[in-house]
Amino acid sequence: MAQTQTLIPLSTQALDNILQVSICLGRVQIVYSYGCYGYTRGSGTTWHGGLDLVCLDDTTIRMPYYTAKDGTRRAIKGTVVTARIVTDHTNLTWEWGYYVCVRLDDAQTPDEVNYLYFCHCRQLLVKAGDRVSSGDALAIQGQTGNAAGGYDHCHFEVRATATGIGLDPTAYSGTDNAVGIYGTKPVTEPDKPAQDLTAVPNSQFSNIQLVSLAPLTDEQMRQADTLAEALGLPDDRRYKQLHLGDGYFAAVFAVSNGDAMQVMALAQRNGWSTLERYHSRFVL
Repeated sequence: MAQTQTLIPLSTQALDNILQVSICLGRVQIVYSYGCYGYTRGSGTTWHGGLDLVCLDDTTIRMPYYTAKDGTRRAIKGTVVTARIVTDHTNLTWEWGYYVCVRLDDAQTPDEVNYLYFCHCRQLLVKAGDRVSSGDALAIQGQTGNAAGGYDHCHFEVRATATGIGLDPTAYSGTDNAVGIYGTKPVTEPDKPAQDLTAVPNSQFSNIQLVSLAPLTDEQMRQADTLAEALGLPDDRRYKQLHLGDGYFAAVFAVSNGDAMQVMALAQRNGWSTLERYHSRFVL
């Protein structure tokens, strides 16, 4: 007699485990990577100690999983030690706006990370003292504090100590340290399409960024020219080519935040983020 197999539906928790690749369900987009200089502050001198992540399909920020180098994932847990907003501008954490800090329980991961930070939130869903584990809702992404870009996102940072510097967060973000979209788009209702920043018209961004790249070789300058042409930038108004002498050039883009992301992505892919005169600043 043939045996029949009973199919057991996945629990909600198991389904969330599959859908949550990073800090939210569905896809996440990295717009600024970890360890770069010169994107939006300090005229190119400010170091970025975390990842700027945009939750594209579900705006709820969740406690992440730990991903080992071999690709295996494990659940982690900890205690919320901070869930607040700082308004005193003498305290640099005011730049984070509403943020959550989770202290991980000891001996869960092989690295030195002990603290996870989730910043620029619009709404907090936990309070100090709460126990949380992978998949638990922490906050809603936003743009509070000194958030760059003009779009909702989460500055995600990991540290060894509460007063230390940001460490490589990719084992917790579930992504590479590179701009791009990660994860899988879930099935959505027809009247609730998934958000996708790559499809947002540039006219919806109100700020203009001035992005400078120099010194560039002739070949690098050709790559900048190709991108400017693809973006439809008119010469002398929003894109300038400057000859520096000795075979070197400078490319200057005056672009929307959306186009600035593409310029910065080109710079990052080619290792131009270490250029002597690589910086970006808002001009309008």
